[in-house]
Amino acid sequence: MKTFRFFLMISLTLFLSSCATIVYTPYQKVTVNSDPQGANIFINGIDTKKTTPSEITVKRKQIPTNINGKNELVYTLKKENYPDAVFRDKSKSNFLTVIDWYMIAVPGLIDQSSGANRTYADQVFMKLDGTNNASAKTTNEPIKEQVGNISAKTTVYRFEKISDVDRSIPQTGKTNPNRYALIIGNEDYSSHQIDLTSEINVDFARNDACAFKEYALNTLGIPEKNIIFLLDATTGQINQSISKLNLIIKNTQGNGDVFVYYAGHGLPDEATKEAYLMPVDLDGKNARDGIKLKDLYSRLTEFPSKKVTVFIDACFSGGARNQGLLAARGVKIQPKEIPLNGKLVVFAASSGNQSSLPYKEKQHGFFTYYLLKKLQESKGDISYNELSKYLRM
Repeated sequence: MKTFRFFLMISLTLFLSSCATIVYTPYQKVTVNSDPQGANIFINGIDTKKTTPSEITVKRKQIPTNINGKNELVYTLKKENYPDAVFRDKSKSNFLTVIDWYMIAVPGLIDQSSGANRTYADQVFMKLDGTNNASAKTTNEPIKEQVGNISAKTTVYRFEKISDVDRSIPQTGKTNPNRYALIIGNEDYSSHQIDLTSEINVDFARNDACAFKEYALNTLGIPEKNIIFLLDATTGQINQSISKLNLIIKNTQGNGDVFVYYAGHGLPDEATKEAYLMPVDLDGKNARDGIKLKDLYSRLTEFPSKKVTVFIDACFSGGARNQGLLAARGVKIQPKEIPLNGKLVVFAASSGNQSSLPYKEKQHGFFTYYLLKKLQESKGDISYNELSKYLRM
């Protein structure tokens, strides 16, 4: 009986000693983001070879150096034409540390040596404006920051694969080095403009863009380095990306197979009826400062290419998935038809005075959901004629 109790005590000790290590491993995942995005991420002076936004695995136990203190992470973001931004995150004890030491000292010693008893912020956000306005929050807490006189609320976005088209994505195992993509998901307009409410946002646009990127990588065979990916993109970011894509098309010397995907607000100019894609930093009063669709098509076909395919999950009548940028004034405008030139194919969610709607059960736009559904069913092996007929149904 004594022998049994002895082994029971030893077993209990070993179990408790692994408790925190099981729940809190010696490693932690941290999401690092910035405004603007695309900054190189350094942690404790070491280049992670990643750019914002990225999820990075860090060790909970950190040895002090001339850059960081003990159990401290020093994030440095570097981007051309911007001053470096620095944020220091000192780890804290997690709650299992208290349990360890309360139950028995041995587990506490084990978890302390492995670093499993330490925890850092799950999300780090920095603004690259020279103010070192850095924030860190735990998961699901919005990050609040002061930008001029605008109280902006920025949340690090995490793509959760809820819909059936988000899972079981066909993997062809093939990549085409001559394929390129620009993918934009503009959802959060209210955080970038003081006079807009959350009702103006485009439901699930970020989900749409993230899911399309998965298909671009796995089904369409586009190398990740050939993808320009933007969430909640500003005017400057979109214009810069279009210029980059234009230069890429030029350098491929007619061999480029280019894809452009956009989910977000579209808007017509009230006077000219020209259609515009709307960056998140523009509202309905400033449509002409947006991305004129006609100009976008011109840039995409300025140089020869194998093919340019554009998918647009937006409407251009002033309506939108939930509330358009002009909805407060009850404006509906018939936008101009745009003639297409060169090897350009456009698939759009709506035309004329139609609206682009959300598919709430699937957490995607209707257009994007059925586009991805067909790519999923066909494993990407489908003609544009077949795809067009399917999307018109």
